[in-house]
Amino acid sequence: MRLLRTLLCLVWVLAQELMNTFALINPILPGWNPDPTILRVGPDYFIATSTFEYFPGHPIYYSTNLVDWELIGHALNRPRQLSLLGTPSDAGAWAPTLRYHNGTFYLTSTVRYVYTYELRQFPRSFFVTTTDIFSNQWSDPVYFDALGYDADLFWDSNGDVYNTWSGINNAIDKIYGIYQNKIDINTGNTLTPAELIFTGTLPDNSSARPEGPHIYLINSTYYLLIAEGGSGPEHRSTIQRGPSPSGPWENNPANPILFNGANLSLPVQYTGHADIVQAPDGAWWGVALGVRPQTVGDFDHIQLGRETFLFPVTFDTLGWPVFNHGLPLSTEIPDVLTDKSHLSTFYDSFTSPTLQNSYYFLRTPYKPFHSLTARPSFLRLLANSYALGDRDNPALILRKQTSYEETFETILDGFVTGSNLTEAGVTVFYGDFAHNDIGVVGVSDDGSGERVVVTRTLSPAEQVGPWALTTTNSTVTTVTYTPLSTKSGPVKFVVVGNSTSYSLGFAEGNATETDSFGEITYTATFDSVSMSVMPVNDFFFKGASFGVYNTGNGRPSLSPADFRYWKQTPGA
Repeated sequence: MRLLRTLLCLVWVLAQELMNTFALINPILPGWNPDPTILRVGPDYFIATSTFEYFPGHPIYYSTNLVDWELIGHALNRPRQLSLLGTPSDAGAWAPTLRYHNGTFYLTSTVRYVYTYELRQFPRSFFVTTTDIFSNQWSDPVYFDALGYDADLFWDSNGDVYNTWSGINNAIDKIYGIYQNKIDINTGNTLTPAELIFTGTLPDNSSARPEGPHIYLINSTYYLLIAEGGSGPEHRSTIQRGPSPSGPWENNPANPILFNGANLSLPVQYTGHADIVQAPDGAWWGVALGVRPQTVGDFDHIQLGRETFLFPVTFDTLGWPVFNHGLPLSTEIPDVLTDKSHLSTFYDSFTSPTLQNSYYFLRTPYKPFHSLTARPSFLRLLANSYALGDRDNPALILRKQTSYEETFETILDGFVTGSNLTEAGVTVFYGDFAHNDIGVVGVSDDGSGERVVVTRTLSPAEQVGPWALTTTNSTVTTVTYTPLSTKSGPVKFVVVGNSTSYSLGFAEGNATETDSFGEITYTATFDSVSMSVMPVNDFFFKGASFGVYNTGNGRPSLSPADFRYWKQTPGA
């Protein structure tokens, strides 16, 4: 009996030690998922993030345990909700807020269309609604009257509804601040004048950028959570409290409550734009964006962009929330939830008649250019005249890269070129000025049908800051051509990504033996810094995606591109 008791004690001690090694694995939404907003309704949690010029807009992720997340749809999935025609890179759908009131889900958004100075104060924001978030059926937009972005909805206990947003004083000085008014929630109409309710905790100038406001009522106290410091290493979260939804606001002496930029050697940077939620057991949790730089010398490789991180929230004895126990946000948080990688292999054999939720178009399609039924078990792309890099809607389908170490693979089957403009292939894509491609293109216009593999890669550019390039638009491109032996045989494309580079390769297949391919020939390896930093006078808000495309390069094309499968395999 004594031996048994000793063994049981030993097992208990080992179990406790094992439990103490559990850690939350961050990011919970790997691959670019910036500006997260979180909501709980009953046992269900939901997160929405930004999508910019990608369509559909604002993915909705679902979980019951804060660890396992499923993409269940998008709030902006119809052209009349989200028209992105001609929208520049990194404009489009910005920074949602997801809320629930009296049986209805609300999602706010701002859609920006241009960067010209006359519209520097931003377009109007709006919200969409649904009573069934799993249906993927959201209303048409209901517009606010205010100019600004990062709109937040708050229902006070007396029934008043507040719209709170980030705006600027004028288009010249561009001094940002947090503005607010009461609205009619049925129409979006203004009920009270807009007031500047907070200017942030940083010096009140154009670089302070107070934004991303969220208002909460917790234990009879109102809290205002905001982001500050811009979108780069100085990004942070601060919190204030006051007697009403409009303040006046008392500054938390511990601000910023989330900021990794004081130590640039930390594995997670750019932390901020947070939102918090209470669990059924009374515990509080927060989400925020962060970046995991892969630093080599003076260069930060951040091609995955801004991802979504989770952390515990507690309250100190004075009633102030404390993020992540006051520690820097990390990729692992000990003794929280459970060890679980959020990475997994994605494989799509294209047997469904519709695209899975995780695929995106670049801007709103004018009309369908893809089919999953024209050739069973293939994704068919019909080319249009737009090429990659055109500020429009090329025949391009994208899916986010989710790991620095990740391989993307597909097979282009039976692609016949009608001219030297007919081209189809795969791409590592950030935006119009940052994409690296490998594809099949015709040799000439003489009808011979001869084909070559074309590879286009961006050359590394000199980095002059943590995220800026000296070369205009970073469009220094190297183009190579590699002959193909057949006019219609299948071609396998492989993209191998690691923390600082990508390699592009292909293999020819046997037209009569479905799975017979030669060795992979790698035609280029390029530095991922070209996918990581913004061109001068531009922005870096997204991250890299893998894509398949078909283009007539300025002309209509009669050559369909059939892709046999889509496979993304994360590495270590």
